[in-house]
Amino acid sequence: MIEKIVLDISYLKYPPPEKLCKKLEEEVKKVNIYPSGNYDKLRMKFAKYVKVKKENILLGNGLDEIIDLITRVWKGKILIPIPTFSQFEIAANRESSEKVLISCLENGIYTINYSVQQLREASLVWICNPNNPTGSKIPRGKIIHILKESRGIVAVDECYYEYLGETIVDLIDEFNNLIVLRSFSKNFGLAGLRLGFAISAYENIKKLESLKQIFNVNRIAEKFGEKIIDYISYYKEIWEEIKSTRGKFIEKIRQIGLKPYNSYANFVLVEFKNKGEAERIWENLKENGIYTFPAWSEEFSGLEKKFIRFTVGTEEEMNKTIKILSESLR
Repeated sequence: MIEKIVLDISYLKYPPPEKLCKKLEEEVKKVNIYPSGNYDKLRMKFAKYVKVKKENILLGNGLDEIIDLITRVWKGKILIPIPTFSQFEIAANRESSEKVLISCLENGIYTINYSVQQLREASLVWICNPNNPTGSKIPRGKIIHILKESRGIVAVDECYYEYLGETIVDLIDEFNNLIVLRSFSKNFGLAGLRLGFAISAYENIKKLESLKQIFNVNRIAEKFGEKIIDYISYYKEIWEEIKSTRGKFIEKIRQIGLKPYNSYANFVLVEFKNKGEAERIWENLKENGIYTFPAWSEEFSGLEKKFIRFTVGTEEEMNKTIKILSESLR
């Protein structure tokens, strides 16, 4: 039987620390009790982690809920830099908002190139930093320029922040049109519990709160969130290991004659000659038990069909992937 290697969805492949799980075993017996509702303790933990006040924090049932809430509040004309995460476009479709899809990938370089006029006409502007699926870093100066020129809300999705190590959270007091999004799925291994949060000026948080369900974060997610930051050293070791494996994978991809994109996330986008080659190699990977995200997946908006995205797994998994890729090119 072929061993299955999952390199499509970019969740963390490591479980929470065993000590943390042990501490929270008793919480399973309390699932008959509602979550706190105000989530004050959890918000305070997150606020301390990102160095803001708890009033600047909104919790969500994963970032998908927060993306949806932001789109509902600031629907209208929405700027989306493609290729990028498809939920920005999907949320806009649900609200029947006008979408302006701006192509930002040219000759292997991802650059957000909104015009001043577009920024001044938009009710909502999306930025994904680092971008999904290219893994590209958006320069701080570029984001500040967009904030200054925008008359609507600028939402910056930083769900891969722990791999990038750069943030613009410190600008929320300077720019009241800024909302920053963070996730505990990709980096802290809580994808199954669905926990994300938005960081913004208090008046923006209040608008979002007015639309959310009262118990939108479940009790187990709440309790894990309250404790997980205490184990940051455990996760830092994992992040460094993933970054190291990512670097080796990118180098080996180049050595076999393919074109990988430099990444600041826990995935690597690889460009093939054309759609036909990408489809053939994707099928061959799948036949050998390696599951990846092709460009034609619903995960992405505006990505050409000649790409495949690989989540970074263990070094052993990535070496096997290189072996199959190399054989597929012969």
